[in-house]
Amino acid sequence: MKRFLALFLAALMLVSMAACASSGKTGSAASAAETTSAAASNGKRIFMSAAYYTAPYGSPLMAAIEKRCKDLGYEIQIVDGEQNADKQLTQFKTAVADGYDALIYWPGDSASTPPVVEYLNSTGLPWVDVNTLPDDSVTDKCTIVASDEVQIGREIGKLMVKYYQDNKFDTMNVVYIEGASGSSYTIHLTQGINEEIKDYPGIVILNDHQYANFDPSTAMTIMEDMITKYGDKINLVVTQDGGMFEGAYNAVSAAGKLGSFGLLCQGQDLIVKDKLESGELYATVAQDPTQEGTLTADVLDKLIRGEKVDAWSYTPTGPIFKADIANYSWF
Repeated sequence: MKRFLALFLAALMLVSMAACASSGKTGSAASAAETTSAAASNGKRIFMSAAYYTAPYGSPLMAAIEKRCKDLGYEIQIVDGEQNADKQLTQFKTAVADGYDALIYWPGDSASTPPVVEYLNSTGLPWVDVNTLPDDSVTDKCTIVASDEVQIGREIGKLMVKYYQDNKFDTMNVVYIEGASGSSYTIHLTQGINEEIKDYPGIVILNDHQYANFDPSTAMTIMEDMITKYGDKINLVVTQDGGMFEGAYNAVSAAGKLGSFGLLCQGQDLIVKDKLESGELYATVAQDPTQEGTLTADVLDKLIRGEKVDAWSYTPTGPIFKADIANYSWF
């Protein structure tokens, strides 16, 4: 019996020692995991000034930039540039003085970009221009992440032509609501549209430039004015983004004009998806803010690490009809 008890105690000690060893190994693995997690933060900080901080497109764009930067180990601060180049320049100077390691510039318009671009290049820091194209005089001095804005306009123009091919009217009268005066996006979309419709002289844009500054409520007011001014002459309404489409749609709905004329826009907002599904929106043109934001962070990361990148990284575009909804993301 004593011999059996001694053997049992010895076995029990061996099991305990093995358990301790296993516990020690688990603790080491946990420490290693913690070290790896800590190493994911590389200590570098990125600063972004966003001119269209409150625009509907801005929220998912900035969220994607922030998420991807954090995934890559960077801290990031994003501030409202208020579509004011002087303010943005001051913000960047403060950020550089505060020791930020890299910069992201979302300009409010093209014409005001040269002084900002000159300063950003003088810092020697990696930086990227996103979404709004810089002035032509400094384009070759920038790394750009943006859609081909003229091509987006061409896609809208093609859809305008297709709409009138699919829907026969005695006239082809369009109300056209634009973004912001001086914005490269606004200018280039209009350029692309005009390139496509120039061979169709029957398509007439009724109004002069109507800038809603990408704001739904401003677009709603403009559309109310257009309905008052042109009434039943209108048979198609085109807006340059989904937020402005929302405003225009609300004005059309309030006036009891839904179904009286077609609606067409650019954007992947949830309301755009909803109205595509309901058939109230003829079509839209893709420009995915999540893709653009993620690509911006990836390009900047390569610059920080000293890798070569393309001077212009394009985000994809193209028409979206009701049948295509499942192939795209929406915000």
